Amino acid sequence: MPNRGFTLIEVVITSAVVACGVAAVASMFSLAVRADIANRQAAVAAALLYDKMEQFRSTPLNDPLWADGADDITYDTKYMRVWQVRGGPLRTVTIAIYAENASNRKQSELIRATTLVSGTF
Repeated sequence: MPNRGFTLIEVVITSAVVACGVAAVASMFSLAVRADIANRQAAVAAALLYDKMEQFRSTPLNDPLWADGADDITYDTKYMRVWQVRGGPLRTVTIAIYAENASNRKQSELIRATTLVSGTF
């Protein structure tokens, strides 16, 4: 009588191979989602930094904007933009953008830039 069907060993081995494949795909999907979130946060942080630099560039040096400060901005994540202004006629402006980490609710720095600004653009 000819054998029909699969043996128990064949089924167990096939199940193990399929389980390993599913675990690998799930791991790659999780990694891709985290990378997408990090890239999105970096793009938003760069836009926020550029926006603040443009505000400084278009504001007279005697404006109150030229004081140290911070503001909170919420898009998909809560961001905090902090700026420091140092110096007299030639000012050093440092802007840093922080984002809240979803897993532990701590702020982490995404980008920081420093530039020199004079009264004559």
